[in-house]
Amino acid sequence: MKRFAFSAFLATMGAAVIFASGVENKTNLSTGYLRNPSRNTEAKRPEASYYNVAGTAFMADGLYVEAGNQFVFKEYGNELNTGNKFASKGLSDYYSNDETTVWFYPDADFVYKHSNFAVFGNFGVYAGGGSLTFSEGTSATSLLFANAAADYMAKSAEYYTASQKASSDSDKIANQAESEQYSTAASYLMKTAQEGGHTLSVTSITYGGQLGVAYLFLDNLSFAAGLRYVHGTQDMKIKSGYFTLLRNGSDKISYVANGYTVSGVFGIHYRPIDVVDLAVQYQSKSSVKYKVKKVHGDLADDFDIYNGKTFHTDLPAALNLGAGWQTLENLYLSASFNYYFNTFADQNSILGETDYDNSWEIALGADWKICKWLSYSAGLQYGNQGTTSDSNSTFNPVLDSFCVGTGVELYPREELTVALSGLFATYFDTDYYLSGNKTTLSKKVTNLSFGVTYHFPNL
Repeated sequence: MKRFAFSAFLATMGAAVIFASGVENKTNLSTGYLRNPSRNTEAKRPEASYYNVAGTAFMADGLYVEAGNQFVFKEYGNELNTGNKFASKGLSDYYSNDETTVWFYPDADFVYKHSNFAVFGNFGVYAGGGSLTFSEGTSATSLLFANAAADYMAKSAEYYTASQKASSDSDKIANQAESEQYSTAASYLMKTAQEGGHTLSVTSITYGGQLGVAYLFLDNLSFAAGLRYVHGTQDMKIKSGYFTLLRNGSDKISYVANGYTVSGVFGIHYRPIDVVDLAVQYQSKSSVKYKVKKVHGDLADDFDIYNGKTFHTDLPAALNLGAGWQTLENLYLSASFNYYFNTFADQNSILGETDYDNSWEIALGADWKICKWLSYSAGLQYGNQGTTSDSNSTFNPVLDSFCVGTGVELYPREELTVALSGLFATYFDTDYYLSGNKTTLSKKVTNLSFGVTYHFPNL
């Protein structure tokens, strides 16, 4: 068997992103974000340890500990246009989707504030965040196998022509045998490409944590700096009963990859007057170098998958800006803007490179304290992903979105906060072209979350 010539189609298999505003960067890292996605001036809750690290210096003294979990209900879809060049071969009206629900998606934060000094830290899922299973494969993998089948048929025709021109019976028989071998392999590959011919499953999680310090230099000005550690894991598996007939050694091709790095985060929070907050934060690029191991399947090398291979899937640098206004004693309005420097990052997969433009998001929100034991929050967010017609992913659609978040905080005790929230996202379908073959990408995601915060004021 010769190496498959169209493995670039699988370059679309990146991280299994549950919700992101950058191509890789995650922003849904707390119950508070789902309740109100405008978080960049946060200076009262421990989630500031991610969204506004300098804001921790403005918090009341004591130790804050927060923990939460999200439940993610999603559907990712990709539909191959009926006019694709393999429509007559069984890829007509091809559609596949994933509806895997994520039940465990944790986060945790802490802040210790004393006088002008604060120590902060957090833990969460900074990218990826779950499993995806496509029982019918994807448009990309189906086109991969279909193109490989076409290559094999062309090779079969070459050997057949050679057999007709052979000057000896031995050469004629040898060429006919080669022709039949490639023809049989092409048949199996096309059956693999069709609906039901293969399944694709991936688990991709990038865990992250930050630890840093903040200091209030003036009554209205603070600065913060911290270190960020991220550790990424990927586990991919393609299964097909036809793989054994293609001399793969089993019915699956799979690999595991891991990578990690350390980067920095810096922030400034300024209050020109008591009721106005201005915040700037910069998250430097997290350059995550993955190394492949535990490769399974004799055909894996035909996809350029092998033990020891390395590739980069970076979390791009991000600039976070925020402005907030305490308009009334019990009403806080805010605006947030995030910009992601995708063009300076390598957001690649095991099988190829991707090329995204820079992306951004803007959010508006309000927090309203109704009474001493209840508050309500709501916010809106629009995200522009910086994709192009040939830079996207059938496996994990990267789509522009509009989101609405809402939720409540309950205060059963002065030191205890219980939060419930939900984020409802509308994604805009987009067309993505794989070597001229049109694929329509779609996504639906709803996030629900609960969180608990406890404040130890005397520590």
